[in-house]
Amino acid sequence: MSWTERGPDALPELLDGITASSWRWEAQGDYSAIDGELLARWRAGLGRDPEADRSWIDYVQRLRARGIPFQRVRVLTDPLTEYLRCQLDVSYMNVDQAGEDIRWVEAATARELDMPDYDYYVIDNVLVAQLVFADDGQLGGVRLCRDEDVLQQHRRWRDVIWPYAIPHQEYIAR
Repeated sequence: MSWTERGPDALPELLDGITASSWRWEAQGDYSAIDGELLARWRAGLGRDPEADRSWIDYVQRLRARGIPFQRVRVLTDPLTEYLRCQLDVSYMNVDQAGEDIRWVEAATARELDMPDYDYYVIDNVLVAQLVFADDGQLGGVRLCRDEDVLQQHRRWRDVIWPYAIPHQEYIAR
């Protein structure tokens, strides 16, 4: 098993290279170091800035137009972090406008199913991209692996958690 270490600037390149599918596991519960401006707007009651998110919305729409799904599962901490409360309020743009399939799962369920405590992507079903966060919460790097055993484990985790993850609109409606 061999992992390749890349800097944080590798992530946009990886995402731009998606040809078939993207699936992300978000285990951190707080990404406010990366999404500080969004959190500040939410605290002020302003919600998302559609123009600030336009490039992401356009990107996911382009993927979807080519028939490429962009799926993610986010872990809900207990109690919810302020960041997750914000995301529950503002993820409608990702879902309704961009076409992402965002789902939510309780932390207890993730633990019961032995899900990892780190974030990762399965890209095109052939690459695992583990996100490595620095102590300050910023993205510190990306670890890449194409080893079949590693891929098999990460795809297994994806397939195990997906049926337990509640689609965003359904979760909000509760």
